[in-house]
Amino acid sequence: MINDLPYPLFTKISIECNSYCNRSCSFCTRSNDNRVKVRMNEELIFKVLYELAEIDYKGLISFHFYNEIFTDKRIFSFFEKCQELGLRNYIFTNGDYLTKDVVEKLSKYNIKEFTLSIYDWKTDEEFQEKCNEFNEELKLQEYPWEYIIVKGGEDFGNRAGYVQHKEEELVLPVKAACSKIEKKLDVRYDGSVVMCCLDYYGIHKIGNIRNQNIIDIWYGEIRQKQIRDLRKGLRNCYELCSKCSDYMVQV
Repeated sequence: MINDLPYPLFTKISIECNSYCNRSCSFCTRSNDNRVKVRMNEELIFKVLYELAEIDYKGLISFHFYNEIFTDKRIFSFFEKCQELGLRNYIFTNGDYLTKDVVEKLSKYNIKEFTLSIYDWKTDEEFQEKCNEFNEELKLQEYPWEYIIVKGGEDFGNRAGYVQHKEEELVLPVKAACSKIEKKLDVRYDGSVVMCCLDYYGIHKIGNIRNQNIIDIWYGEIRQKQIRDLRKGLRNCYELCSKCSDYMVQV
């Protein structure tokens, strides 16, 4: 069935299990917003996992969006359910809740990619010191997952115009193609599926997992139009994209 569809299935999906993060960073959209603290219903999360297992999904699943996953005590049960269903996971975390015991527990699950975003540095030397501290204490690089370190702050763009933590070098509105939305799907804590990971406020929703199958949402008319438009560089058709300097692709 999937082979007959207009574009490939997403290779990653993020399901925001809760809405809370313990940090408020200048380069994150959360810094401008007093977000409610709620958890996505467990049954709703499992609904999506079962839908993915039904099609033998081979991509990676995470439980973050603009939250810190380890603020949700249920997180291990989500990894356990994925393992039970033969699904694979990836992690994106700020590392504040990581301990040797937590890392060892995580290593028992089907986690294929582990991304650690490091903050609280002012110089390259301080950043390297932080990396060394994590590596020495937690040995994350010695486990069978792909280990990725993100230089928190510096590696992030303008978050579709929501933050200005560094000077924007591009002329807005941006005119360029974007392939980002063809590879990943993002689900907010309220069940709404949004255009991409920068759509913090859900301006361009494409569906809701409460009453739709995740695969139907991905191949729905709204998503198909978004992909067609962005392949042509029509960012001006979307409020979010017209201010976004990420994933610049020449048409």
